[in-house]
Amino acid sequence: MIRRNILNLLITSLFLCSALFINAQVSGDDSVLKDAMVSGISMGIPGMSVAIGYHDQLIWQGTEGYSDLRGEIPVQVNDLFGIGSITKTFVARVILQLAEEGKIDLTKTAIDYLDQDIVKRVPNVDKASIVQLMNHQSGVPTWEFRPDWIRDGRGERMDLNHIWGKTETLKYITNNIVSADFEPGERYQYSNTNYTLLGLIIESVTGNELMTEIRNRIFKPLHLNHIYLESFEDIPEGIVHHYHYATPSFAKTAGIHKDFNEIRKYMIETTAANLSPEWAAGGMVSSAADLVRWAQAIKNGELLGPNMQKEVFSFHPPKNIGNPNREYLQGISRSIDFFNGETAYGHSGGTLGFIAYMYWLADSDVTVVLLTNVGGMHSGLSPSPVSLFYNQVLLPAVMKYIGIH
Repeated sequence: MIRRNILNLLITSLFLCSALFINAQVSGDDSVLKDAMVSGISMGIPGMSVAIGYHDQLIWQGTEGYSDLRGEIPVQVNDLFGIGSITKTFVARVILQLAEEGKIDLTKTAIDYLDQDIVKRVPNVDKASIVQLMNHQSGVPTWEFRPDWIRDGRGERMDLNHIWGKTETLKYITNNIVSADFEPGERYQYSNTNYTLLGLIIESVTGNELMTEIRNRIFKPLHLNHIYLESFEDIPEGIVHHYHYATPSFAKTAGIHKDFNEIRKYMIETTAANLSPEWAAGGMVSSAADLVRWAQAIKNGELLGPNMQKEVFSFHPPKNIGNPNREYLQGISRSIDFFNGETAYGHSGGTLGFIAYMYWLADSDVTVVLLTNVGGMHSGLSPSPVSLFYNQVLLPAVMKYIGIH
């Protein structure tokens, strides 16, 4: 019986893990990657999709675990996962393109381009420049961590049939409720509101939907065929089922919606929810391979002229620098000593039901994308199992596979 159970476990692991070796330039044994991903599933991650880039090539992609735990449906390489704040990298690129075209002045404020009453009531909206919105030095408070929004947008009070309006989250941070966090340029503080405002600016300046601009300016030229803005455009492909760490901290902060059933101890299914409140701040879904291509395009300066590409990687230090090993640029972060002493560029993302990573290591020129169908927001898990897996299991396995130690 024991031998049969072990054999069944091995067969299941082989069945769940699908991998595609893409480029013969790397001759490493990809069993190290498959074993790493099995380890990730053993750490409690329901399902994952991984894609690896080396120089300007996509060299490997693979999946592990389930896109639907109850149905025991394995993840496929083109399955779509929420990418959370990686969405911001696309929004920032369009803003920079519009600036390059002379349609936006990066030194002006959001109020110079927007006239909605709700926008005018956001603290610092008339003081912070567009660059300060992009690099999170605006002092504009974030709607994401307002107690009422957490319960309305991710917790027990969610209306699962409601598609949030693009400005609807702003009502949680108007100046009659909260004050500005600080004067613009004083320090760095991450705020989803910054990118809600940037999305509105794009639509105001162009007269088009945000996704029309992103799709025409980025997706089509780069042939990114598996990325969508959930709730705001038709999605012909399947989004994986998703789950969330329902820890006591999450239950206390957000409350657990009556329709989010427990699938495991401290894990609920959130598939019935949508990402509409995240919008320009974090509402996209994607395949892993498309994000490798996108990271390489950011790195190489595609779709921007040289002067604006320089702006992408310029750090405008605030008066009070917090963590000297981490700098937020214009839509991407730069982390010093990210892994084995290397500096990494990119972004991570977390929403209800999803955690995602998209980073490239500057010295080795390796890009590693990880998408998972479990969320950790408001759970109090720091680091989360997904973060531990990415940094301590997956990255070492990738470097071993490529032959960089």
